[in-house]
Amino acid sequence: MAVVKYIADYEIEPCTGCNQCDIVCPSKAITMVAGKPVIDDTLCIGCGRCVDRCPEDIMWMQQRAEPLTVTVRPEEVDAEKVAALLHKAGIDPAISVCVCTLTPASEIAGAIIKGAKDLEEVSAATGMRSGCGIYCVAPALRLLEAAGCDMTPPKHYRWYPCSLSLWDISDEARARYPDAFIDEDRKVFDPDGQFGPLVKDPA
Repeated sequence: MAVVKYIADYEIEPCTGCNQCDIVCPSKAITMVAGKPVIDDTLCIGCGRCVDRCPEDIMWMQQRAEPLTVTVRPEEVDAEKVAALLHKAGIDPAISVCVCTLTPASEIAGAIIKGAKDLEEVSAATGMRSGCGIYCVAPALRLLEAAGCDMTPPKHYRWYPCSLSLWDISDEARARYPDAFIDEDRKVFDPDGQFGPLVKDPA
């Protein structure tokens, strides 16, 4: 859960319509209309990226009249479907996918079960990526991929898709590095052998 206390705003007249704020917005809160950004206050998660990126220095964050709470509550989704998606992705439901907002993997999975089809929709539903926007991307992409979502990267926006999962290491790579204790680590983190690879490492 994220409690969003701020919202983006800007000065219209000096705006050159460069589109940078739209490009960096992690929740699709900004769209360009007639060459000017339009900010959807229901989608803005208060990250401030647009302010940082604006080359004209005409954007700022202002306090909301009422804080916006963005979350997916457990009772809103089918718990079995959430568990199945987490299992398929090889992600523990209790881990914090977004360490900035402490958003757990189960909430990210819940957002996807409810219909979020990309990182921006997940961010708008949970507040994920309102902080650093880096470490949460890989596990969220992993969950989206496990759900069968389109994994085509958006134009201009950087993904950080590198996964650090033990289950993405191919048999060939494991054989090449026998002293890396990969099998031993898998047994420690998954003693019951529940998880398997979501994607094959081309190594």
